[in-house]
Amino acid sequence: MGFTPLPSGTYGAKQPTNRGIEGIITRYLVRQARKPRKPGSRNGAAVLALTTIGRKTGLERTNPVGYMEDGDGWLITASAAGGRYHPAWYYNLAENPDKAYIEVGGERIDVVATQLEPEEAERRFAEIIETSNRMTRRTLLGYRASTDRRIPILRLERA
Repeated sequence: MGFTPLPSGTYGAKQPTNRGIEGIITRYLVRQARKPRKPGSRNGAAVLALTTIGRKTGLERTNPVGYMEDGDGWLITASAAGGRYHPAWYYNLAENPDKAYIEVGGERIDVVATQLEPEEAERRFAEIIETSNRMTRRTLLGYRASTDRRIPILRLERA
């Protein structure tokens, strides 16, 4: 059984697409996330490739997602660039939280997703902001200011 998705917002930034330059950037980020890396190296920003099972199609869908390491797991934000709606991968994880895997640093890892409760999500968002570089911090705060929906934070743990 999955988790209950949070409600959408009433306004937000334009949703990113997989067409044109956005699609090129998405594919580039997925390739970067999949590359092997030396211990301590991040290959730039902290991005992993998240593969979920489409809740409508049943097909694998892969997206680049920013993350923060959290002990043996990873924290991810379903920001959708501050859009009114959550990203499709969020709904896929809500439906099938145990049918996902990530690729990071050249390693493929089966994961299970859980959604953080509101209080913990707020605390962890503050931690993400505090530990992020200036560009990531500004981006996440901008996304949050662009919409009235609560941006979900999920924890991925090894399956």
